[in-house]
Amino acid sequence: MAERHDRQGKSGGAARIAVLMTCHNRRALTLRCLASLARQPEFAAGDLYLVDDGSSDGTGDAVREVYPQANVIEGDGSLFWNGGMNRAWEHAAASPQGYDYYLWLNDDVVLAEGALGALLADAEAAAGEEGRAICAGATLDPEDADIVTYGGHGRPEPARKPLRMRLVAPSGEVQGIDTISGNVVLVSHAAFEELGTLDPLFEHIYGDLDYGLRAREAMIPVVLGRDAAGTCEANPVTGGSLDPARSKLARLRARCGEDKKVHARDWRRFVARYGGGRLRQVAYRLSPYLRILAGRPHSHSGTISASETSN
Repeated sequence: MAERHDRQGKSGGAARIAVLMTCHNRRALTLRCLASLARQPEFAAGDLYLVDDGSSDGTGDAVREVYPQANVIEGDGSLFWNGGMNRAWEHAAASPQGYDYYLWLNDDVVLAEGALGALLADAEAAAGEEGRAICAGATLDPEDADIVTYGGHGRPEPARKPLRMRLVAPSGEVQGIDTISGNVVLVSHAAFEELGTLDPLFEHIYGDLDYGLRAREAMIPVVLGRDAAGTCEANPVTGGSLDPARSKLARLRARCGEDKKVHARDWRRFVARYGGGRLRQVAYRLSPYLRILAGRPHSHSGTISASETSN
């Protein structure tokens, strides 16, 4: 394992980073992600906390074989992303090791060379004397480096349209953002002490967006790193309600089915918390159907060109 960097942590030595991951039946992707993580000089296998949430493809055993010092935590398949990440975080926070930062890492990310050190430097620059900071790393499409898939989000009209968000492209400078995608995120221990873990109200998604918004409300710096942190494919839309190749009727039927699933439940919870007044909340809850009828693209998770910038 490569030696650690020489930045100073809260104990006076090198900053310690706990890596938090959750996975389910994506053995090859998980191992690919971990291989990119192992190339980061700041990483030590004993600082990995990975929840194997009921995988049947041997993911947990494969990770133990390659990284015997890693902390592999078993789930029963009911945790989803939000629950799995919280389980990993609880184990890391309870460790006697003591960590300066917690890295959220999706198992479908391939980290760029030097990404972890760059994120750490950007987080430390944003943290100031209080040590509170959250730094997201943008990810690019693996087939087209001009397309940003995840990272930081800006809200162009927070008062009038509080849930309208757009991805922010890295600019070579640390940028303040409104909230985060949870794919590659570095959270300082001081920020964690104030905010705690992801809100268990959310089962699978939106806990990351909620965490960034809560951090902003607490006046904790939320920033996007200077450079892209790696690659990650955008979630596919083929066959679902967001698939533009399907007819409107087929998409509406698909949406009705999706409305009973975990993603839609989390959407309703997110809307209830951040959607504004009752009428606006109703409009947001109807918006997936209205967008299909109007033939408008789904803008929340849309990718942008890496050459774009956001206010």
